[in-house]
Amino acid sequence: MDGMSCTLSPLVYAELYRLLAADKQRYDDIEERLSEVGYAPAWLSTAADAYDEYWAMQLELAGAEGVGHISVGSSEHALLATWILAGLRNTGDDNTLSSALRANVYRRAISEVPDLKMPLPSVLNPVIYGWTLGKVVSLSSTDVPVEPVALASMPDDDSLVAAYLGLVNHVLALEGMAEPWPEMMQTSTYWRGYGIAEALKPEAGDGGRALLELLAESRPLLSQPVFSQLNNHFSRFGARRNALSHVTDDARRPERFVEVVEDTHGWEHLRVTLRGLTQFVCQEVSRLLYEEDPPPALRNDPWRYLVREMPTEWWA
Repeated sequence: MDGMSCTLSPLVYAELYRLLAADKQRYDDIEERLSEVGYAPAWLSTAADAYDEYWAMQLELAGAEGVGHISVGSSEHALLATWILAGLRNTGDDNTLSSALRANVYRRAISEVPDLKMPLPSVLNPVIYGWTLGKVVSLSSTDVPVEPVALASMPDDDSLVAAYLGLVNHVLALEGMAEPWPEMMQTSTYWRGYGIAEALKPEAGDGGRALLELLAESRPLLSQPVFSQLNNHFSRFGARRNALSHVTDDARRPERFVEVVEDTHGWEHLRVTLRGLTQFVCQEVSRLLYEEDPPPALRNDPWRYLVREMPTEWWA
C-alpha cells in the first residue's frame, strides 16, 4: 500500500538535519558518517535550508487543507536520512533525538499552518526507532496508544518485510474496530511476532531464543525505562505463544490459555508488542546500513540529485 512508504514533509528533514547539526556530543560520529558520502558536517545546515525553502514554497501553494500532501516524493530522501542516523547507533539511545524531532515539527506546524487540524497528518509525524527513521501511519482520528510505523528502509528478506507489513496492517484494521476485539484478533500478534523474531535471527533456532538475542541487541539503543518494559514483555512472549498454540493445560507452562487471553487484551498490551517488534526490525535495518557499504542510491553525491526534486527560486 502507498501509505506504507516513508514519505515525509520537507519540514521533517529540515528539523532533523538542524538537530543533527547542533548535536555537539555526536559531532565526531556525524562527521565520520558524512565523510563516507563526501560531505562535511556543514552540509547538514545546507540541506536543512533547502528543505525549509521547499516547505515554505509548497505551503504557500497548498495551504492548510493540502498540508498532508506536502512531501518529498523520492524514497532516497528518507533512505539518506536513515543511513546517516544508522552511523550513530553506537552513541546511545535515540529517544531524545526522536522526541525533539517530533516536538519541533509539531511546534512549527501549528505555528506556520493556520487552522491546522489535529491529529497531524502522517507526513508530519516522524519517529526514530533503533536509529531508523519512520513515519507513523495511524488511520485513527482519535488518540490511540499505538504507533504503526512505515520505515525508510527494510531488510532484504521479502518474507520478513511482508510479515512486518502484515503486522502493521493488522493494527490499522484494529483501529477501526470497537473493543472488545474478537479473541483471535488480539492474540494473533503472538504468532506473527514470534515469526518476525525467527526471521530476524534464524540462526537462533527458535523464536524464544531469537527474542532474547534481539532484546540483548536493543539494550544499548534504548533508554532504561523502555528497555525494562520491553524486556519484561518479551521475556514472557515465547511461553505465552506456546500457551495460545497448544491450549491444553500443561504444568510445564507458567500460564494457562485462558490466563493469557485474559491478560493480553486491549490497546496497552498491543502497544508494547508493536513497539518492541518495530524496534527489533528497525535495529536490524540500522545494523545493516551501518555495517555494509552505502546503498547504490547513496553513492556518487546523492544530494546533487535529491535537491533537484525541490525546485525553488533559491535552489534553481
